[in-house]
This record gives sequence, structure tokens and C-alpha cells, in this order.
Amino acid sequence: MNAKRLRKKRSLPTGPLPPRVAWLDGISMNVTPLISRPRNSSRIDYLLTVTCQGRDAADSSTWHLVRSFDEFRFFRKRLTANLQRGHFCHAECPWLYTFLKSYYPKSQLVGSTMSKVVERRRKTLTRSLATIRSFLLNRANHVCPLVMKGIALELLEFVVGSHQEPDHDRHGEVPEWLRQLLQRWQDGELDPEESTCSEDTQTGDSVLDKDICPLCDHPLVGHPRNEEVDGDRWSQLSGAEPFSTLTCGHNFHDECLIGKFNEALECPTCGRKERS
Repeated sequence: MNAKRLRKKRSLPTGPLPPRVAWLDGISMNVTPLISRPRNSSRIDYLLTVTCQGRDAADSSTWHLVRSFDEFRFFRKRLTANLQRGHFCHAECPWLYTFLKSYYPKSQLVGSTMSKVVERRRKTLTRSLATIRSFLLNRANHVCPLVMKGIALELLEFVVGSHQEPDHDRHGEVPEWLRQLLQRWQDGELDPEESTCSEDTQTGDSVLDKDICPLCDHPLVGHPRNEEVDGDRWSQLSGAEPFSTLTCGHNFHDECLIGKFNEALECPTCGRKERS
């Protein structure tokens, strides 16, 4: 990589995570399709299952929220709007913006059966939520107020839900402390510098290091075709290569896949066959 593109590593703060993101420490999210509508209906709802793992089994809780695909799409639009494309910060906001724009499932997938569409959406929605969570837990991204105020709040509202939601769209009990956190945040009572009593969490490497195309060893998102492109980080990322997720779940740059698919219509990593 060109030396001028390398950035110095900053020393990250230690100690408890800020309360705006500390709630994510024990949270896991999973998406499954709900096939419960009449056969002549093309709408598929999705069940968002949220598990909050406490320090012992008695403190753990799980709840479920019914979300339409449009609700997930609007959620993505709110996230990208909160990122305010083009703003300056030292966080990886351009990376997250490009990830949401390029990876998030499309509203329509031409040439695929409904079962394939549903399964692909399930995988990408689940992975998108996990990526947003990892992004928020990465201390390097806490320097951006748009991340800490906008992105973190949008995710909290999405997984907690509102009291106005129909009972048949919500199952299980959200922990009271999590509801109180959301209420305090919405009422403007949450001090951005307030500490939390949860133990310090060792977050993993940046999501930037995890999403690599196996064929070229470059990041799936944020790797422009021309390494010599000048300009700010947002401009460089706007030229990032598009990538695809195969039915097996592996991801590759579209340009990298073309040559491999000319040899065999299968995943270059696991060998699973792809239908034309």
C-alpha cells in the first residue's frame, strides 16, 4: 500500500466504555424470516431476535421484534443520513457509510427465487447488524460525535422498540435498565461523558481488518481501484469496488469473481456450486 495512505495509530482510551455504546457489550442480534402470511402474499417479515447476556444466566434475557424488510431499509437510510457524508473526523465513518450503501440487501433481486432472496437477506441483515455493533464497540470510532449520538441511538431504538408497537410484533421482555437508558437518551438526560459501571471490554480488531476479499487480499469496502486517487477519504471510498455475497456466505469483489466464474461456477473458497 502506498505509504501516504498509511495512518498513524492513535492511542485509544482505556477504562469503561461510554454508556452510549456499553449496552452493546453483551448484546447479540439475529434475523430469521417469518413465513406466516397467505401464499398469495409476496411480503416476508423478519424476526429480529435480541439476546442480552448478563454476567450469569439469571440476568440474561431475550426478546423478539417483527420487522418488515422496509423497516430494515428505512433503518439503513437513517444510519447513512446520520453519518452526514463528507464530514471530517478520525473515525471510520467513510467505511461504515460505504458498507451500508454497498452491502445492505437491495429491495429487489432480479433473477432469483423467493427462497434465495429471503435467505440472502437473512444473512446480510444479520451480518449488517453485527458489523454495526462491532463498529460502535471499536474505541477508535468513539471520537466522532455523529457515531456516538446518532448511530448508537438509532441502533438502540431499533432493537428496543417502542411502546406503541402492536403486541403481536413484540415478544419477550426488554431489560428495564435498557428501556431506562433509551428514555434518558431521548429526554436529553444522558451525559455524553458519563461513565458506566460495566467492566472494560477488550474489543477485537477493527471491522476493516475482517472484511477481506480472499482473491485479492484487499478490503471488500474502502479499497478504491486506483491507489493514486487524490482527495479526501469520502471521495476515495466512493470509487470502491462493488462486491457480492455468494449463497454460501463468502464475499468477493465482483471484478475478482468474473475470472473465477469463467473457469467454474462455484465459490472459490468452499467450492459450493452457484446457479446461473
